Amino acid sequence: MKRTAPTDGKTGNGPSAAMACALRILTRRDHTEKELFAKLCQKGFGRKAIAETLARCKELGYLNDARTAEIMARQMVGKGYGAIRIQHTLSQKGVDERQIQRAMACCGDDHDQVQCAQQMLEKKRALAWRRETDPQKRLQKARRYLAGRGFPAEIVNQVIGAFRTLDTIDEGN
Repeated sequence: MKRTAPTDGKTGNGPSAAMACALRILTRRDHTEKELFAKLCQKGFGRKAIAETLARCKELGYLNDARTAEIMARQMVGKGYGAIRIQHTLSQKGVDERQIQRAMACCGDDHDQVQCAQQMLEKKRALAWRRETDPQKRLQKARRYLAGRGFPAEIVNQVIGAFRTLDTIDEGN
């Protein structure tokens, strides 16, 4: 079923209908200003109605890019993503650089990132890499996996070094 732009009866797709639509969108999850703007444009609202709606949502505290960035960063850290991936995702969602840096505080320091990368690698190692008999290919897969999850190269190298040691010990058993 195709969705159509909501109307408020008289003005079609004016400010009150845009506000109602924005509230429905924001009740599901927090959105950045850029995301909400795009969704309201997609629904067919005019730029003036959208601008008024965004201003009102900010005024009421319903739209806050800094809060949204922090929530998204915490969720991504909890899912095992690295700092590079988190920064990229927040940037794509329209969060400005200053707010991204504030949100990245929840990612912790390099030690926390190393621990997270180790946990993700152990999880993946237990599930998928036992099939691979060639140790070099196993290390390449591990490196690509961590890089794909957004961990910086220095952290990937540190974790791979420890993984290489464990891998050698495992082969001895």
